[in-house]
Amino acid sequence: MAAQPATVLPAPPPMLDGGAPVLGHLVPFFRDPVTLLRRGYESKGSMFTLNLGGRHMNVMLGPDHNKFFFEETDKLLSIRESMPFFLKMFSPEFYSFAEMDEYLRQRAVIMPRFKAVAMKQYVGIMAGETLNLVDRLGESGEFDLIPTLGPLVMDIAAHSFMGKEFHERMGHDFFELFRDFSAGMEFVLPLWLPTRAQIRSQRAKRKLHAILQEWIDKRRAAPLTEPDFFQGIIDAKYPDGRPIPDEIIRHLILLLVWAGHETTAGQVSWALADILQNRDYEQVLRHEIGGLLGASDGRDIGWEQATAMRQMDFALRETERLHPVAFILSRKANADFERGGHRIRKGDFVLLAPSISHRMRELWVDPDAYNPERFNAEREDAQITSNSLIGFGGGMHRCAGVNFARMEMKIVIALLLQHFDMELIDEAKPISGAGTMWPAQPCRVRYRKRDRGAVAASADVAALARAAGCPAHA
Repeated sequence: MAAQPATVLPAPPPMLDGGAPVLGHLVPFFRDPVTLLRRGYESKGSMFTLNLGGRHMNVMLGPDHNKFFFEETDKLLSIRESMPFFLKMFSPEFYSFAEMDEYLRQRAVIMPRFKAVAMKQYVGIMAGETLNLVDRLGESGEFDLIPTLGPLVMDIAAHSFMGKEFHERMGHDFFELFRDFSAGMEFVLPLWLPTRAQIRSQRAKRKLHAILQEWIDKRRAAPLTEPDFFQGIIDAKYPDGRPIPDEIIRHLILLLVWAGHETTAGQVSWALADILQNRDYEQVLRHEIGGLLGASDGRDIGWEQATAMRQMDFALRETERLHPVAFILSRKANADFERGGHRIRKGDFVLLAPSISHRMRELWVDPDAYNPERFNAEREDAQITSNSLIGFGGGMHRCAGVNFARMEMKIVIALLLQHFDMELIDEAKPISGAGTMWPAQPCRVRYRKRDRGAVAASADVAALARAAGCPAHA
């Protein structure tokens, strides 16, 4: 009887050249991960492997791989196993990292609070906190993007999610605690190493939990007659009627504020820097804002006006494309599988790289150029492809607060443009290393108060809002 031919297994994705013994690509990844990933794309194509200290990281690029990655999360791919730092910062039974039934219960509590009806209450908070910053800045001067807009994002989050009294009591101390807490976001180094960042993160975590528990107890003892976001979470129950444990409430608040702090602070800073470097589009935005707000200081800006800022929406999406602050997304393979003619082994990591996919030549025309109109569906040359823009993730685990973040960024930038003439002093470049890709400091803006004139708003706000998909009467 003839011997059966041996099964030939497909090869893994090609390994990127230049790895060192033992450490592999670990050192260049820590120094400049985006340049390393770009070198992989240019030399190996849309699938390749990095060796980070003995761990294989299989990189997949482009919309088809993005779609696979999001659809297979919680199936072939594990989000829980891919980010162990999250378990240390939060809890194994919390949100994306809980078992599916528990995750869905927690998600059912959060998602209604980001629908249109609930979102409308945040617009006034976003405008009010931005105008507080405008008042603090005065007539003229300079400000650094992250040290100025980072605390503003935290002010908006604390006020929106915790209430006005909490925000006024805590002030910017809350921002500093979250900077320390975020230091625990370690992707490569073993989490048992007692690094300065890990010690700082765990100390901040304990302080934040104590502060939040104090406010949970305070609100339970004296509930608000008109519930805000925080009161709503405290009073909420799971779909099966069970009360939400205090630990989960604390983690939910921490997650929302932390995620907004990490992504929105960087994204709004990049967006303003991009606009100030592209004066033609800045004028497009000023024209749009003027039509919607007229000579108003923005204090009365509403949901419909913010939703109607279509050109601003294009600008924010273009900044998300060019400068995704989460430069990689990670999962871990639950089983061996084949993808694109290559074998991925169980236990290997699978990475998406928005920082590279968003600039792929085969997907984007003139990929390094700033062109917000590429997202205008009314244009024949629009470049809108499903799963091509993934700065806020995708699939079931897409950032729950993405609509909150985009609304917040619209209002912050619109009101800064409404009140100031601004110019960028320093070159806007990414922070070095493998952390969140914020603009490096200093990245200063010189500003002077502008005359808003006495021109009345001219745009049909309701019609523009409807055209942008705003459920105006929801």
